[in-house]
Amino acid sequence: MPAPDPGSADAVAADIDALYAPRKRYKAKFIQKYHQKVQGTDKESHGSVIVERPNKISFRYEAPNQNRIVSDGSVLKVYVADDSQMYQNPVQNTEYPGAFGFIMGQGIRKSFTFTFNDKAKFDAGPVLVGKPREASPAYEAVQFYIDKDKLAKKDLGAVVAVLILDVQGNKNRFEFMTAEEPTTIDSSEFSFTPPAGTTVQQ
Repeated sequence: MPAPDPGSADAVAADIDALYAPRKRYKAKFIQKYHQKVQGTDKESHGSVIVERPNKISFRYEAPNQNRIVSDGSVLKVYVADDSQMYQNPVQNTEYPGAFGFIMGQGIRKSFTFTFNDKAKFDAGPVLVGKPREASPAYEAVQFYIDKDKLAKKDLGAVVAVLILDVQGNKNRFEFMTAEEPTTIDSSEFSFTPPAGTTVQQ
């Protein structure tokens, strides 16, 4: 990647990539807020996320939510408990490698071109708007909410939130807390077998 212009949104993205690049693992608590535009519905969930490079990711939701999101590095499984369905796709075809590229190893500059969202109200620091370098059916844009003080301190909590915007106008926001780098992660964290009777869709 070419050197970013000083003071640009791309420069902030480069600082994010420099902070997370040496990290092999990541763990945090999250709050997920999902807005479905057509139905006008909102849903909030809580849980924990664990990442291990390359491309292994695990979302565990707190009760009563029984959903599960798991990638073994190749295949991403999204289990929707209420519908008794699980969706499987190559992880590279989903929004996760781009939106969570800062912790999954690819970095975010590789996936996006950046501008500042000057209209966003976020006191901790800048909000970066990432537009995919290559068109993706998974998302139209991703916004990254950055705590400038934590970024300066090389704190893994520098990325406070990620907002994924898809072409249908739905909004999927993840807010992260207590971010850290675990020493080890049990390999079973990245495997998942759905309950009997689950319909699996490719």
